[in-house]
Amino acid sequence: MISLIMIQQFVNREHEIEALKGAFESEKAELIVVYGRRRVGKTALVLKAFQNVPLIYFLADERSERENLAEFRRKVGEFFDDFPLARSDLGWVELFEYIARRGEKVVVTIDELPYLVSSNPAFPSLLQKAWDLHIQNSKVKLVLVGSSIGMMERLLGHKSPLYGRRTMQLDVKPLMYWHVREFLPGYSPEDWLRVYGVADGIPAYLRQFDGKLSFWENVERLFLRKESPLYTEAEFLLRQEFREPARYFAILKAIAFGKTSFGEIVNFTGFDRGTVSRYLDNLARIRVIAKVHPAFEPEKRRNTRYEFADNYFRFWFRFVYPNRERIERELYGEVLEEVKANFDHHMGRVFERAVADFLWRKFAFERGGRWWSKSEEIDFVGLKRGRAYFFEVKWSDLRKRDAERILAELERKSGLVKLKAEEIKLGLVGKRVENAEKLREDGFLVFELDDLFAL
Repeated sequence: MISLIMIQQFVNREHEIEALKGAFESEKAELIVVYGRRRVGKTALVLKAFQNVPLIYFLADERSERENLAEFRRKVGEFFDDFPLARSDLGWVELFEYIARRGEKVVVTIDELPYLVSSNPAFPSLLQKAWDLHIQNSKVKLVLVGSSIGMMERLLGHKSPLYGRRTMQLDVKPLMYWHVREFLPGYSPEDWLRVYGVADGIPAYLRQFDGKLSFWENVERLFLRKESPLYTEAEFLLRQEFREPARYFAILKAIAFGKTSFGEIVNFTGFDRGTVSRYLDNLARIRVIAKVHPAFEPEKRRNTRYEFADNYFRFWFRFVYPNRERIERELYGEVLEEVKANFDHHMGRVFERAVADFLWRKFAFERGGRWWSKSEEIDFVGLKRGRAYFFEVKWSDLRKRDAERILAELERKSGLVKLKAEEIKLGLVGKRVENAEKLREDGFLVFELDDLFAL
C-alpha cells in the first residue's frame, strides 16, 4: 500500500526512470547506487522504475544487524515461495548466492543502506564478496539506496570495497522550482516561488502543502507550530549526519543571518578557525551549504562565500530555529507576523537562485554565476559564444525609472568584470517591470516572474 501511494504521487524524474529501466533490460548483472538528500524521492524513483518487474524490496532500519538480516531472509523467502528460508541461518553472502543461483532476472533493492553499514562496518566487504563470487555472473540487479550522502559517497570512493564494481550511480537531486506548480496547480507564480523558498524542491515537503489553504496558512501549519511536521525536520536531518550538531547549528544560524564569509562566521560563532573550516567542509559535503566563488575569478578563500544550498534549511535557520522558544510557548501569531515582516528579504536570494536556473535553461551558457568584488556585485554573469550577459535580479515590482537606473548602474559594473567578450547584453529580472516591452525594444533583456514558469 505504501509503495502504491508513493508511485501515485510521483513527479518528474523521467531520465532517471529510463536509466533504471534500461538497466533491468540488460542481460548482465548490475550494481546500481542511488543516493541523495533524505525526502528527495529516491524510494519513489526506484519503486516507480521497477513497479512492473520482479522486485525484492528491503528497507533497512535502526534495528540490529541480526534483526535486519532476519527480515531480509523473510523477504527473499516470500519472493521465491521458499518459506523455510526465513527460518534458516543463512548470512548475507549466502542469501545473495541463493538469489543468484535461481537464475532469474530480479531487482534486489536495499533501501537505507547506511543503517546496515552503521550496525556492521564490514557490510560493504560482505557485498563485495557476494558480488565477486555470485552476483556478477548472474542476471541480478542489485540496487543500493541511501540518504546519508557522506556515507554513500564513501561507498563510491576508491577506498571502498565496492569501488570499481558499480555499473550505474544516480545522484537524486531536489526538483527544480518550476515543478512546484505540479503540486499546487491552483497557486499563482508568486506563491509557487514562495513555496519553493520554504520547501525547496523536496517532494515529501511539497506534498504536505494544502492547495485549499493560503501560502501563509500552510507556513504556519507546516513549520511554525509545535506539532508541525517540518518544525523539527532540520534538527532530525542534521542529527542523522552528525553526532554533536550544536556547533553546526551555530554556524548555520550565522549563515542564515547573512554572515557568509569565513571571517564573519568565525566572529559570529566564536569558534576557532580550524573548527569552523572543518565544520563548513562537512556541511558542504552533505549539501546543506555550498561554497560559492565569484564567477570568472580565481577561487580563493578570501573571496569565498558560504551559502545555503537548500531553501528549507535557509528558511528554518532564519525563522524557525531562532523562534523555537516562542513556538514552544504557542505564540504562533507573533512568530508568523515576524516571518511575514522579513520574508521578502529571504525571498531575494531565493529569487536570484531561481532566476539563475531559468537563465541557464533559457540560454545554455558555457560559463556563468554571480560575480562580486569587495564593493560591487552583479547577480548573474553568463558567457556564450563570445557574448557576455549581465543581469540584475530584484524581488520587487519595478517602476520604469527604477528599471532604467538599475540597468545604467549595471552597465557601469559590467566594465569591472575581467571578461573577454565581443558583445555585451544587459538584462533585468523582477517580479513585474513597468514598460518591460519598451525596454526590450531598446535592446535590454527583461524578464518577469511569470516568464520563469513559461519555459
